[in-house]
Amino acid sequence: MDPSTIRVLMIGDRSGLSSEIRDLLHGRVDIQLETVDDPGIAVEVARAIRPDVILQEWEVSGVPGLELLEACGRTAGLSEVPVIMLAEGTGTTLRNASFAAGAADHLVEQPGEIELMAKIRMHSERRRMVVEHRKMADRLAEAGHRIATLRSRILAEGGEESEDVERDLERLSSIADLGDEVNRFQDFDLLLDHILTRARNACEAEAGAIFIVDERRLIYRHIQNDGLERRADRGHVQAMERPLSMDTVAGTVVLTGTSIRVDDAYDIPSEFDCVYDRGRDIATGYRTRALMSIPLRTSDRVVRGVLQLANPGGESSGRTFSLEDEKLVEHFANLAAVAIERTAMTETLVLRMISMAEVRDPTETGPHVQRVAGCSTVLYEAWARANGVPEHERILNRDRLRTAAMLHDVGKIAIPDAILKKPGPLDDHELAIMQQHTVIGARLFKGMRTDFDEVASVVALHHHERWDGRGYPGPVELDSDLLEPTVPVHRGLAGIEIPLFARIVGLVDVYDALSTRRAYKDAWPEDQVLENLRRDSGAHFDPELVDLLLANIDEMRLVRSRFID
Repeated sequence: MDPSTIRVLMIGDRSGLSSEIRDLLHGRVDIQLETVDDPGIAVEVARAIRPDVILQEWEVSGVPGLELLEACGRTAGLSEVPVIMLAEGTGTTLRNASFAAGAADHLVEQPGEIELMAKIRMHSERRRMVVEHRKMADRLAEAGHRIATLRSRILAEGGEESEDVERDLERLSSIADLGDEVNRFQDFDLLLDHILTRARNACEAEAGAIFIVDERRLIYRHIQNDGLERRADRGHVQAMERPLSMDTVAGTVVLTGTSIRVDDAYDIPSEFDCVYDRGRDIATGYRTRALMSIPLRTSDRVVRGVLQLANPGGESSGRTFSLEDEKLVEHFANLAAVAIERTAMTETLVLRMISMAEVRDPTETGPHVQRVAGCSTVLYEAWARANGVPEHERILNRDRLRTAAMLHDVGKIAIPDAILKKPGPLDDHELAIMQQHTVIGARLFKGMRTDFDEVASVVALHHHERWDGRGYPGPVELDSDLLEPTVPVHRGLAGIEIPLFARIVGLVDVYDALSTRRAYKDAWPEDQVLENLRRDSGAHFDPELVDLLLANIDEMRLVRSRFID
């Protein structure tokens, strides 16, 4: 089976809704569809075929669907499989019961083919992320075990007084610390920068770089050179890209999956049939001598990049890399590969969720969420600098916020079309159902451990709060049942009770919405938009953030100019 094919199991095949969905999926080359009508064997069939997604009727041959849903949740190998409940009826009670019992989604009518496939792909990717994160945790645990074993062996063979033993133990400790950082750090670029720095320190390499494969290109993502730093030459840090080919050292490492270690980068043995790209050396006056390039290989054995180090001891030291150095750096390369793999999965899921939200809600366009994300990071940077936030913390938070801002309204995927796309004003009951998109969106990230899950959950939940406490949803326990919607909503959070990132996204979302033309309204003139924000400062919005947005309006305009509907 093609790895991109999604395995779908349909439990129950009697209702009109399930029949319509079965007919829609039948014959698609990207779907492997299996069906089972007998509730007595449904769980065993699911265990046997290990589906990526389960579509399940509300009642299967007289057996309540929630019983089967809970049985799947208790079964090893199925607990992480997303279940989409199919129920013919528009009441919120059924939908709330589905989510409370652990369903990933709930359909009451047949969506369009594009929307249905978006849902299936998103839930399939989420399952894959859970499984792959578990594999990554196992890889890190295995690496930690090997490091502990090596440490014990070094101490047993060399005692504790040897200088070489101290050096080896320091190297192993560095790798062990990085293993913890891979789990703890959220920012991909910051993590790779740490990995490169520690790999260089372990081998005393003066320079190094990490290259990332992007289709048929090599992106020079991270570049460090202490020699040029001492000369105050910052030209070497500029990112660049090259075609992926066997002509270069890094390209050869990617395409062959083999490490290259040479004493002189300008005199590479003919067996490697490649040359070192001297362009950066010529531009900066640097001389790369000893060189070592290690492939970054993920769990599926695909090379996603290269970790390259140069000049141990310095440009003029005359030192070379040893086989021991190569084996050591392979550990750092494995950690970098885990970080790349995790980021790729995160980005895939984010794109799926954004695409699905755009299909459901025409106002949630790609450019809109990009503008909200870009302006949110600008506003956060301004706030962080004004409040003395250290640079490393700003970097750590920036990408978290950017991704979370793009997904702030993803909970709307669970709101019925009759409400979401209603052309006129909503009545009180419809408004209350619409307001539940905040809780539903936050729940999408419950239990996930990705680069964005915690911040995304908070932003989705609280971006409609108001500074004066008249927003929604207020204090919420995500583990509790989703209550029947009521209006008015109980008191929301107020002031600094509202998480900072939610305050930022809430302000920027309104700023962009007022500034943008929609089918039902024209864009407001900028002076009118800004006057509205000033008027609502201290009532709807955090007054400090309003002042910072106004002070950085040129940067906001720049972001908006890059993402036009």
